[in-house]
Amino acid sequence: MRFPLALWALLCCLFLSCGVRADLRLATLEYPPYCSQHLPQGGSIVELTTRAFASQGYKVQVDFMPWARVRAALHSGHYQGALALWPREVVEENLRASRPLFYSELGFFVRADSPVRFNNLAELKGRKVGVVRGYGYPASVLHSGFSAEEAVDDISNLRKLEARRFDLVLLERVVGQYLIAKDEHLRGKLQWQSPALERIPLLAGFTAPQPGQPDWAHVYERGLKTLLASGEYMRILERQNTPPR
Repeated sequence: MRFPLALWALLCCLFLSCGVRADLRLATLEYPPYCSQHLPQGGSIVELTTRAFASQGYKVQVDFMPWARVRAALHSGHYQGALALWPREVVEENLRASRPLFYSELGFFVRADSPVRFNNLAELKGRKVGVVRGYGYPASVLHSGFSAEEAVDDISNLRKLEARRFDLVLLERVVGQYLIAKDEHLRGKLQWQSPALERIPLLAGFTAPQPGQPDWAHVYERGLKTLLASGEYMRILERQNTPPR
């Protein structure tokens, strides 16, 4: 019996889709160069994560969404963890933390033509500062007296800063510099203002093991150790951490 070519194509697609079904799902946000749908292999943290699980024989699906939705998704039962979290977020979501993958330098971005000078955060009282809804900023920074105004993501805040709707934006240094370098309307107009306020580890976080499922936090740690031993861990970092042009 002969099958039409279209039917063969459909059967092949169904077979392939069944063969690549993910073993676990993780949620993350647009946070380049660590996590991004627009970067090769999803950015440094996403590639480290997919390769770590692959080294242990597991396939991971990483879904991108706004950060407030990432945190909501962790309560849906459809996700086994999230990527690029700060310690406060891990605690608030009752997750099991990985080893630190990177360290964030958290601080302010300002307009290049109007830097905001201060000796301590209390001097920023009344200043409008752009923050992202749902981020687990250190309480000592967030509640220091400035007026925090929320947006859905970091690039929105930077664009509002350039439009003079904010005085400063609270953001991780590498992420802010990456976003500014990639946006021709922001390039040269915004800049990082030293010094950093906090140095915060970036983590993966996993939900508690469920009956019949592996302990994903332990699997991830084994995978990271495998990548370190083979040298692949450092090769990924070197390849992914090239500054944008």
